Amino acid sequence: MSSPSLYTDLSHYYDELCSNIDYREQYAFILRLNAMLGNRGMRYLDLACGSGSLLKHFSDEGFACSGLDLSADMLDIAALRCPTAKWIQADMSDWTLAEPVDLITCFLYSTHYCPSIAAMEQTFAQVFAALAPGGLFCFDSVDKDCIANDAGHFHTLSTPASELRFQTRWHYPGQGDVMNLHLHIRETREQESFHYEESHAMTATKITALKRLLESAGFEVLILEHDFNRFAEWQGTNGNVIFCATRAQH
Repeated sequence: MSSPSLYTDLSHYYDELCSNIDYREQYAFILRLNAMLGNRGMRYLDLACGSGSLLKHFSDEGFACSGLDLSADMLDIAALRCPTAKWIQADMSDWTLAEPVDLITCFLYSTHYCPSIAAMEQTFAQVFAALAPGGLFCFDSVDKDCIANDAGHFHTLSTPASELRFQTRWHYPGQGDVMNLHLHIRETREQESFHYEESHAMTATKITALKRLLESAGFEVLILEHDFNRFAEWQGTNGNVIFCATRAQH
């Protein structure tokens, strides 16, 4: 029997796992980027949308929203959160839209879920084709040479029924294009404890290499420091960044 997966069997834990993420802060940051760098359009697509927490802020603001995710279980949760949005169950490197959109995002480092550099390249080509002129693609990324290989991040959450403890950490062996995301969930209910562990292979890249891939796809690229409170151009040292890739108006 295969182990349970966070994105299927354990999808009901996903929102708890992400409870420490300030989606409103991300939304406000992206909205300002769209006004400054994009075409200010209101057609929005979130790649690897998960349970729709980020997408809901755009939906509430009046954007025409779509969400794409590989997991049907995650999309079922997202559909309850954003009933007016459109949904696409697909790999992010293999999808099409009937009409172009103005803004596409892919946060929580989800572009790294592309299984290879070639798949990332295909994803960027798909995004470029889906954007209207002046459209903006925003996503965060980590440089493979800056993976700390430490214990990662911990947070705990108390619910009326249980106590939850989450650990997430990356590991990069120091060579090649593969890093691993390790997840550990411990749930305590009354006198019982339940443990779930899983690993996801992710594509490891250099920030400079991603910039070249985006430019090859046709984008104009600006790289920012990963700080949702300010706009600061990347200084070339931090390994945690936000890419702003624009499809030119002409």
